[in-house]
Amino acid sequence: MAARTFTDSAGLTWDVFEVHRASQKAGAVSPGFEEGWLAFASGTNKRRLAPFPPDWESASEEELGLLCEAARQAPMPRYPIDQPLRPRIRRTATRDETPQAGGPANGVQATVRAFAREARARGLAAVAAMMELKTLLQNRYPEADSEARDRKLIRRWFVDAYYFDRDA
Repeated sequence: MAARTFTDSAGLTWDVFEVHRASQKAGAVSPGFEEGWLAFASGTNKRRLAPFPPDWESASEEELGLLCEAARQAPMPRYPIDQPLRPRIRRTATRDETPQAGGPANGVQATVRAFAREARARGLAAVAAMMELKTLLQNRYPEADSEARDRKLIRRWFVDAYYFDRDA
């Protein structure tokens, strides 16, 4: 792979090199970049040019500067190397916490949340705790139309309390 370094008319030093993706899957790269691109990098400034002239390696610094000016600003990376990854789980409002619900948590929700916090304090693994919770809810709320039968809602309340309710 060829690479060059040049200084543009503004005095910035740029590294330029060809990029070709190994993946041939549709959507692996942005439209127009399937055949590769020239990448320009100067500090945090990143640009991409596609298509690019095949003889760019022998171009003068002025010509490289013009190619660089014609290049598009490259998108910021989703996961920059210098920043640690953060967990993808995010706390979201539950059905009973949304403004339209307008009231405090019901009995089922309070039971689930209290149980989840207790399970975490006991050091019980989340999966084992969910199995215990299922039995508890079946015994405490046997009605067929009970909210305790809504698995998604129960799971949401449990995960929220088990992983995020640290101050309760």
